[in-house]
Amino acid sequence: MIRSFDEPAGNNPRASSPRSLLRSIERALAAKSNEPPDRAQDLFYEAMEAPSEAEELKLLEKALKLDAGNVDVLLALLRYETFSPAEEIQFLQNLVQLAEMRLGPKAFKEFAGAFWGFHETRPYMRARERLAEALRHAGRHDEAIAEWNAMLELNPGDNQGVRYLLLPALLTLNRLEAARKLFEQYPGDLEFNAVFAWGRVLERFLAEDLPGAVAALAAARKQNPHLQVYVKGHRQIPKTMPEAYAPGSKEEAVCYAEVVRAAWEKHPAALKWLEAQKMK
Repeated sequence: MIRSFDEPAGNNPRASSPRSLLRSIERALAAKSNEPPDRAQDLFYEAMEAPSEAEELKLLEKALKLDAGNVDVLLALLRYETFSPAEEIQFLQNLVQLAEMRLGPKAFKEFAGAFWGFHETRPYMRARERLAEALRHAGRHDEAIAEWNAMLELNPGDNQGVRYLLLPALLTLNRLEAARKLFEQYPGDLEFNAVFAWGRVLERFLAEDLPGAVAALAAARKQNPHLQVYVKGHRQIPKTMPEAYAPGSKEEAVCYAEVVRAAWEKHPAALKWLEAQKMK
C-alpha cells in the first residue's frame, strides 16, 4: 500500500516539495500503466549529460510532466529534495513498488537470473539499490540485507556490485555462515576486491581462527595495502569519492573505506588484534 508523508520536509532547491514527488508516484500507481512514454526516458538520459545542475533539473522536471511515474526521473530528483532519513526510505519503498508494477509479474519470471541484462529492468534495480543503501545508513541492516539478497537472486552476475555492501553488513551482524556463502559464490573477489579481501580477515577472526586470520591479513595487505589505515581509523575517509578505481589502488581503498570500517568498528576486539599485527 502506498504511504504518504506526515509532514513536508524543509526548504529545498525545487519549486515543489517532497509531497509533489510522492503525488507523482500515487498518480502513476493509480494509472496502472506499464507503457511509460519513451520521450520522458530520453529526457532523463539528456539530463544525465547536462552541463549544469540547473539544466539537469529543467530536463528532469520536463520529463516528469510527460511521465509522472518515470522511475529514473523520480530517483534523480530525490537528490534535489530535503528528506529526513525516514522520509527517504518511505519514498524509496514507494518508488520500488511503482517500478515493480511497471515491470509487471511476467518480467520477474522471464528475466530472473540475468535481470540487469534487460534495459527495462534497470530503473527498478537502481531504485532498489538506493533503498538498500538508505536502509543501511539508517542502521536497518536486516532490511538492507534482505534487499541485496533479493537483488542477487534476480541478477547473480551483480553488475551493480551490491555484494560489496552486503558482505560488510553480514559481518556487522556476525552472520558468518552467510558471509562464507558469499565468498563461495564469488571466489575470485578475494584476490581482486578490497571488501572481500579485508572482509575475509574479519570473518576468520570472528570465527576464532587466528592462524586463518593471519593468513587472510597477509593476502588482504597484498591485495590492497591502502585500506588498512582506514580500517584502523588512522586516516580520515575523504568526502569526495573517486570516479573510478583499479583493484589494489588507493582509489579502491577510498571507495570502500566507509563500509569496511563500519563492519570492523562493530568488533572492537578485532580492531585491537589488527593493531597488534605488524607488517612483514
